[in-house]
Amino acid sequence: MAIHNRVFRGPNQEHSPKGLSSTGPVLQVQVMIPAALATLLGRSDQPIPAPGTGWALIDTGATRTCVDKAVLDALEVQATGTITTGTAAGPAQQLLYPAKLNFPGANFEVEFESVIGVDLSGQSIAGQDVIVLLGRDVLSRCVLVYNGPGGSFTLAM
Repeated sequence: MAIHNRVFRGPNQEHSPKGLSSTGPVLQVQVMIPAALATLLGRSDQPIPAPGTGWALIDTGATRTCVDKAVLDALEVQATGTITTGTAAGPAQQLLYPAKLNFPGANFEVEFESVIGVDLSGQSIAGQDVIVLLGRDVLSRCVLVYNGPGGSFTLAM
């Protein structure tokens, strides 16, 4: 089981509860085309699109994992269906896309039959875009420890 620990530190290297609460539980992510599509493109000598990179924000309120639609568009992945989602603004129709997520710092990959394409534009942390909301479909296979007072979180996958 891969384990990812992140400790937020203040200016004097002390544990920072404020750092965790303001940044949130994030980890580096790469969004890629599904393995089957990569194989198909490779066999036909077509280029494989470069992965989208950024932050994945752990979102215990999201039933399913969501990926920024602009990242999916750049990968030229075709939508496979639609889903009605519940948002703060009410129900919304969203497109579904196949995708593969790689978490380099955690040595963990997840292949999805479908993720929800959403608009995450304008969401960034430390100058890097949030491109994934990691939902309970992935968290159901993990152990998450959110240590607010200690300014850290651990995700075991």
